[in-house]
Amino acid sequence: MKKCKREIPECMKAAKSREAKTSLFGFNNQMTMVSYVPKKNKAVVLLSTMHHDISIDEEDPKKRPEIIRFYNKTKIGVNLVDQMVQTYTCKRQTRRWPLVLFYNLLDIAALNAYTIFRQVYPDYQSGQGSKRRGFITDLANCLILPHMMTRQKIPQLHRATREAMVRCGLAFRSTSLQTANTLQKRKRCSLCPHAKDKKVAKCCSRCCRPVCPEHSVTMITCNKCSE
Repeated sequence: MKKCKREIPECMKAAKSREAKTSLFGFNNQMTMVSYVPKKNKAVVLLSTMHHDISIDEEDPKKRPEIIRFYNKTKIGVNLVDQMVQTYTCKRQTRRWPLVLFYNLLDIAALNAYTIFRQVYPDYQSGQGSKRRGFITDLANCLILPHMMTRQKIPQLHRATREAMVRCGLAFRSTSLQTANTLQKRKRCSLCPHAKDKKVAKCCSRCCRPVCPEHSVTMITCNKCSE
């Protein structure tokens, strides 16, 4: 348990007066709390609903209570998962508890996916220093690639967004095409009536004539060329 919990009595917390390798027990209905001092000025507090006595292994050189020995034997995976999740996490500071829960779900899902993947492909990135980091990077790219391929077809896509997509490894094909159908100087639409005097900055990618959005099938092809 975290020492900052208000429910923990002060006598259970670390103190200079407590000797190392000593334990203090507390009982309440079906719960047992133990405070173990592994070394001076440090205390480990655990709460159990399974143990109801002050059992201590006297043969253990550290004289650890049975509650702590049982936890180390069966529940160590919880601490290991927490440690691995904290190494590579997507969590950001936020006050929205649903978002905190969502971040935790992503971290656990990525860790479980890595564990299963390594069982199926044990030779993945053999010789590399950080296999899990490489797996998370590949996983992220596989998840965002379909979305980026859909968005790259948008002619009005913001320049900063296009540059970010290129940094993620996407070959942005529409960039040169969008630049090719951009006029250096605004001209009058070739399909609009002369009285409208409608100036545009785009031209048809086939006939290179200035064309407005009203007379184009897409932003790069006019109505005549698309017939």
